[in-house]
Amino acid sequence: MMISFTNNLFFLMMLLGSLITMSSSSWFMAWIGMEINLMGFIPLISSHSNKRYSEASMKYFFIQSIASSIFLFSFLLSFSFLSIIQSISMNPWMISSIMILSLTVKLGASPFHMWLPTVSEGLSWMNCFILMTWQKIAPLSMFSLINQKSFTMLMIIFLSAISGSIGGLNQTSLRKIMAFSSISHMAWILASMYLSKTLWILYLLIYSILIFSIIYNFLFLNIFHINQIFTNQNNNFNMFIFINFFSLGGLPPFFGFLPKWLIIIQLIQNNMTFLTFILISSALINLYFYTRISYSSILMYNNNNKWMKTKKFIPLSHSILLMISSFGLILTSMLFSYI
Repeated sequence: MMISFTNNLFFLMMLLGSLITMSSSSWFMAWIGMEINLMGFIPLISSHSNKRYSEASMKYFFIQSIASSIFLFSFLLSFSFLSIIQSISMNPWMISSIMILSLTVKLGASPFHMWLPTVSEGLSWMNCFILMTWQKIAPLSMFSLINQKSFTMLMIIFLSAISGSIGGLNQTSLRKIMAFSSISHMAWILASMYLSKTLWILYLLIYSILIFSIIYNFLFLNIFHINQIFTNQNNNFNMFIFINFFSLGGLPPFFGFLPKWLIIIQLIQNNMTFLTFILISSALINLYFYTRISYSSILMYNNNNKWMKTKKFIPLSHSILLMISSFGLILTSMLFSYI
């Protein structure tokens, strides 16, 4: 009971830190919020008595501490310690680039992305979900306040799209695959932020819904590797994985196609053809290793082992998640009928 209360307390602390960062009007308070968020998430990682969880928490702590130190150094150099608005108007190119690089480390975007798959491998599924969704909100909100239309930002988008898609090709661990997928989707989020101040929020929201529906099922059946999916006899689960991974890859007419479609339209209207080509190519590579995961559901061929948890799905929750993921064409057509 005491452990549950402590975990809830640290979880609230993590949420409070991100909210402080998003609502702050000074760089110093934004930095304080990110540190509170870090101090709330570290105990959640290491709450299990497992060496892999402890190792992941130490790696995450060191990486985030280095990134926070660089971020603190960057806004101290800006000669505007209090006001974000004043700092934005007077920041030279070098200082804003240092800020961008420090936030890139926090996000796990390329070229500072290699810590994310190794840390994800040592986390539970729910901590993986928090790491890939909520922990990115505070750095992304800081990203949105900096001038993104720079060469540094474009290079981060290019490298994240390429490294995230290629890095997941040769993986068998589902947590590492989801981590590389997160790096690839980070390229789409930063590209949407490059174009619009609000489009990245829609993309992150839809991505969070899709990744929650996938991780929820992996957690429910205690699945961590691709070969465990092949041995699962629950055809409902296999079809669920098939639909959600193809939706996550942005294949029409699924729900995940909607934010990618909006970003592609904006990129073409801004004559950014090469960036569009890189993002679409990375999405196609992602679809390849998503297909590897969904291979058993496509063929409907599987075996069952004694160690596998063969549970029946909870009808209501899985039905809701499946409807959200599969009826993207209807939602998309309804949305664009009002535009």
